[in-house]
Amino acid sequence: MKNLRSATGAALAMAATVGALCLTPLSPAYASSGTLAADPRSDQLAKPLKFQLSLDTQRQQTNYFCVPASSSMSLASFGIMVSQATLAKKMKTAPPYGTEGVDAVPVINSYVNFLGYKVTMPTDADGNPAVLMKRVSKDIGELHRAPVLTVWMDQLPWNKGKVKGTRIGHAILAYGYDKSARTITVYDPWKPTGGTHVISASALADVLQPAGNMYYVSKL
Repeated sequence: MKNLRSATGAALAMAATVGALCLTPLSPAYASSGTLAADPRSDQLAKPLKFQLSLDTQRQQTNYFCVPASSSMSLASFGIMVSQATLAKKMKTAPPYGTEGVDAVPVINSYVNFLGYKVTMPTDADGNPAVLMKRVSKDIGELHRAPVLTVWMDQLPWNKGKVKGTRIGHAILAYGYDKSARTITVYDPWKPTGGTHVISASALADVLQPAGNMYYVSKL
């Protein structure tokens, strides 16, 4: 993910407007409970067609804390309470670029490995909505965990026309999905335009960062 630390001139101009943004992502986040969509078919109980986790939301404390904020929400879903500031220190988060994925993943694993989970950084969902939905539905619907996605902030639908610059790295959290509608529910911790958004899997796959676009949770 070294390439993500190279900001374009436009990206640097953006930093002057809203502060330095995370140009690299975090590890997955998780929510601990959810409600299954009503479905009488037993084959949907493990991985339902529609599922949303409960989530205690947080907004990032600085413009470059998207990774620590998402990580804090993730760990809280495991019953592990860790502040954004603590995670930022351990992940070497610093302006102007935020957090490197290679620094974030080991920190998350240091908390979740003993619970039998492992976080990895696959690249196969980049531009591929089918793979993205498969991974998201497994993490959320089967494991009841919410993965963090690393995206290009300026390309998110709710930021178009509101964020200046290109390829501004950012981390958001997925915590719900609907296979029939082909949508994914995400939480964006950035204060100005963030919050809960429902986005199509196709649109989300198109804005994923390459080379570690998603932090995937699996059982050890």
